[in-house]
Amino acid sequence: MSEGQTVPAATGGTARPVLLGAAGLHMVTQTALAPFYPALFRSAYGIRDLAATGLFLMLCQLAAVIVLPLWGRATRHVPLARLVTAGQAAAVLLAGALALAPSYLVFTLLSVALIMAKSVVLLAYPAVARSHPKGLLCGVVQYVAVLHVAAVGATVLGTVVVAVPDPRAALPLLAVAEAVLLGACVMLLRVRREPAFSRPSAAQEPVAAHEPVAAHEPVAAQEPVAASRPSRALVRLAVFVLVNFVAVTAVRPYFTEYAAEGGASITSASLLFVLPHLAVLAVLPATRTLRRRFGGRLLPMALALAAAGLLEQAVTTEAVPLAIGRLLFGAGLGLAQVAFDERVLTITGSGAAYSLVAAAQTCGLLLAPLLATATASAALAGPLLAGAALLAVLAVLVRGDAPPAPTQETASPTMFKAVVPAAADRRQASAPAAR
Repeated sequence: MSEGQTVPAATGGTARPVLLGAAGLHMVTQTALAPFYPALFRSAYGIRDLAATGLFLMLCQLAAVIVLPLWGRATRHVPLARLVTAGQAAAVLLAGALALAPSYLVFTLLSVALIMAKSVVLLAYPAVARSHPKGLLCGVVQYVAVLHVAAVGATVLGTVVVAVPDPRAALPLLAVAEAVLLGACVMLLRVRREPAFSRPSAAQEPVAAHEPVAAHEPVAAQEPVAASRPSRALVRLAVFVLVNFVAVTAVRPYFTEYAAEGGASITSASLLFVLPHLAVLAVLPATRTLRRRFGGRLLPMALALAAAGLLEQAVTTEAVPLAIGRLLFGAGLGLAQVAFDERVLTITGSGAAYSLVAAAQTCGLLLAPLLATATASAALAGPLLAGAALLAVLAVLVRGDAPPAPTQETASPTMFKAVVPAAADRRQASAPAAR
């Protein structure tokens, strides 16, 4: 280990839950509260134009697109544990300030800053998923489960926010959650300095449980040169991911308004909104069995199921058929999300290749509000129809597209020590390290 190398005070077993919690709260601040912004802006600031919500969401996603490369560069010089903790500290202050925002403009600026501070946690996803003791698929399933549990929690929070006379009065709940997570980051993602030791070559160096949460050297330097040139399969996968994110995210911002227009109360609309997330959590335990049975066909089947669910929602506002459509959409969404993420992490890793797919995801989140606002301006069912059409087309495009084989980059054992030690390496921690 080189002189001055920083290492985490916590082991991977404690770092993983903290990083998963940070990802969950990022989901809350980035997308899960989206359906409640129209009501919040109407109640708090008297803004009834739906375009205001679209502009707000677009600016938040644009901020994420801009800041992610900057966070990536920062990890070359500062351990990721410290960056996550710093971003979380800023998030506590910004989330608290949201409750005091006197205008739509100030609320938007604070929200943009909050998204920028929280985006650093996205860089930990590949390592967190790969470090699961039972393998990559279980790591992906766990991560997806955390995101959807966070979405359910955000729905409850959003319902409280829009139900009170002054919605901003309920926003400190978000600041409290951010503060709790900050405490966990401070306690469990600490770093310390080790004495100087001669460092073995990258090819021979063992992955020890005391390795840093973020390596001092850039991870990209450990990757094969060929991995820096995106393959045609990787570019195609990035495009598929972008289309999927546009379709899934575009149906969120105006759904509660659509349900309310059909006669549903705010409480009923919130329950309908959360149903897909509950459906995702219900199908996740069956993911391994379904993948073993259907193999590469699982992804197009899941996309087709999600498209059918959106189409049913678009053609009726009756409570029972709408609920069934929501459940179908959620089941397809969960299976497709796991299948996509497994393919992404199999073909990429945590270097430049993963950055391409992460950029595609963020661009999808950026484009989704534009599509949602444009289609909702014609009819509130428009985003549902547009999402169904995109998912149906995507199901056809990915049909027969076999999951990619692992690349040399994926196979490298040093790729993922930079965030969380692998399960096998944690088991070696009980034995004294050879010096």
